[in-house]
Amino acid sequence: MSTVTPSTAEFDAFGPWIDEVRTAEDVPPLYRAHHIDFETARMVLKFPRDISRRDATPQMDLYDHLLIAETDRLTVLSRTATRYSQTSVDYGDIAVMTEWANLLDAELRIDTVLGETVVVAFNGTSRDRIVELVDLLRGLGLVTRAAKETRLPPIAGALELDDLGKKDSLFVTSFRDRQRREPGIALLAAHGRVTVTRRGGFLSRIADLVFPVTLHGALVCASPTELQILSRRHWLVRGGTPELSSARTVLPLDLLHSVRSEEHPRYAGASTVTLRVGGAMLAVVMPTGSPAEKTLRALGSR
Repeated sequence: MSTVTPSTAEFDAFGPWIDEVRTAEDVPPLYRAHHIDFETARMVLKFPRDISRRDATPQMDLYDHLLIAETDRLTVLSRTATRYSQTSVDYGDIAVMTEWANLLDAELRIDTVLGETVVVAFNGTSRDRIVELVDLLRGLGLVTRAAKETRLPPIAGALELDDLGKKDSLFVTSFRDRQRREPGIALLAAHGRVTVTRRGGFLSRIADLVFPVTLHGALVCASPTELQILSRRHWLVRGGTPELSSARTVLPLDLLHSVRSEEHPRYAGASTVTLRVGGAMLAVVMPTGSPAEKTLRALGSR
């Protein structure tokens, strides 16, 4: 006789989305040994395993991560083969945050001034939750450090929807959405996608004809306390595959130590711009001599 496995409330509610945890009963069983003060926690999120509903069972540990925004730090509990690991980051030590989504694939990356990195994958259907979390962490970091305002480079003019090209109108709509959320944010520079060429001889020219390389567009914006870069997940893409991803990178200007720009070693017309934020290093690729490259360099020499 077959045995019917009893269901659980957690299993019944399981899906690919990120859920907010509001009570101790909502905490996945795997993480219940970790004390959470729900009276003071700013936000608690549980991230499901990347498995389909039909492959899940009530006996499984169904959540890969539990993120707890406490009063003074972010704590990340992550499922391991035996139990779970714990990482804590003080809000004032958060140097760079990047969140990107490509349809259902998505990821949050947090780099600290100490050179440590926290990476959490999630389903793209829950991106709004991550945007909310990132915005919360931004505010907590600025308050913790009592960040001072920075004088910005000259502000760029307003963009029409197709000014960066129809394929990159996403950046314009994303910036407008940011402005509605943050009226103090200003557009500093933007560019659409461009084709760059490989360095080298005859074979490189043949490769450029068969598999052209696209340097994707980006939009650089800032407030007096933060820099934000709207981009694609990958800066350089070979071939003609449509690019559907979008990414947002945020860093506090009071922690920006230096900016270095160098010609890209493989592609003519592209420059790698490296921003040092404490012990964290952020590398972006911009068209050589573009307003975006010049703006980032200006921020580094302020």
